Amino acid sequence: MVARDDVDDVPAAGRGFARPGSRLSVAPGFDVTTPYYRALCRQFTSRARLWTEMAHHDCVERLKSRTMTRGESRVTAQLGGACPSGLARAAELLESEYGYDEVNLNCGCPSDRVVAKKDDSKCFGAMMMMNPENTAECARRMAEATDDAKITIKHRLGVRFDKTMTKEEKTDTYEYCVNFVETIREAAGVDHFIVHARAAVMGGLNPDANRRIPPLRYDEVYALCDDFTKCDFTLNGGVDSIARAKELLDREDGKLAGVMMGRAFYKHPCLLADVDRVVFGVDVDASTPPLTRRSIVKTYGEFGDGAMAEELAHADATIYVRKRKAVARKLFKALGGVTYGTTTGARMFNRAGDVMLAARYDALPIDPEDDRPFSVNLMECCVDAVSRRVLDSPLVDVNPEGENTNSRALERDDDDDDDDDERAVEVNIESLSIK
Repeated sequence: MVARDDVDDVPAAGRGFARPGSRLSVAPGFDVTTPYYRALCRQFTSRARLWTEMAHHDCVERLKSRTMTRGESRVTAQLGGACPSGLARAAELLESEYGYDEVNLNCGCPSDRVVAKKDDSKCFGAMMMMNPENTAECARRMAEATDDAKITIKHRLGVRFDKTMTKEEKTDTYEYCVNFVETIREAAGVDHFIVHARAAVMGGLNPDANRRIPPLRYDEVYALCDDFTKCDFTLNGGVDSIARAKELLDREDGKLAGVMMGRAFYKHPCLLADVDRVVFGVDVDASTPPLTRRSIVKTYGEFGDGAMAEELAHADATIYVRKRKAVARKLFKALGGVTYGTTTGARMFNRAGDVMLAARYDALPIDPEDDRPFSVNLMECCVDAVSRRVLDSPLVDVNPEGENTNSRALERDDDDDDDDDERAVEVNIESLSIK
């Protein structure tokens, strides 16, 4: 870990209602912010708030949500759904059974999978903004069902049905958003809202286009801070670097409680190495070696050994081999961006991972007593595929565009006394040594 968990958290920049770590959050991502990815994030930062993938309340109620497995502190569990009683029961379980200190209700997802159901009463995500009264009732019931867990709302600035972005729609105005926030605040006592600073466009735009086409409206998020002085607001959308996050947090006398980043961290997880120092002001201990990709891989590999043992503890011989490869693949997938922007690159690294998985996890038969630890396989794969310079360079002031830019390449050439980088570029994935 880059910082101890017993270090006092820096208070949120806003009114102080946000939970510790909310100053910088890793956004929820479907099939991304899995328990394995969250464990990887914790190797980089102990201060930032992590989020689970969204899970429907039905899945949580039946205790069948694998993504809600919790192994870290400062994690927000995100729920989807539109049924007040179901959400209340799920929120209660997330606090009592899983131990979450914060539960969020998703009111911003524009995917047709959640907003275009045949039964309107079962639509959720961004459609929750179309019925503020029901959303407020959902939040109220969730708050009543929990003791100490904080209930928050993640939403957009509005909802529209015109993908050309040219027509005026009453559901996509600042006034509409103000009414949505006010309705929920008064009914449920919610005092922390995470706002994706765009409108959600229903029909015609997929989730990726919904992150690009609707324009960002940061000023409206700051206006919410002014109009609701007894609430905290976290800004989400379009933030692609730690420097940009810090700039937004410091803007207008620090009105924002926090900033949320998603895709930048998914693509380039090493950016998280600067979060504790830059965003939370945690002093760097001179006696502690700086984080490197090698140290991250080592610690994450050891976590993987434990995850493997837990997942396979009750697997019988008929499914053992298949299941161990599935777990190993998920573990490696979470690590896949760790070489983003280097001379190895994420694509080459993931190809090396495929070779390792095939060589180490397809073999039959497997004796569990003689099974080679995941950590050993992972480190061997990394050493074979990634240059020593990349593995051992300190992760400080990480370049959001990656290290392998012209300016960084020139700096390396000036003091390059070995051929590690050239070896990494020329490595033949098919001939990786598997000992």
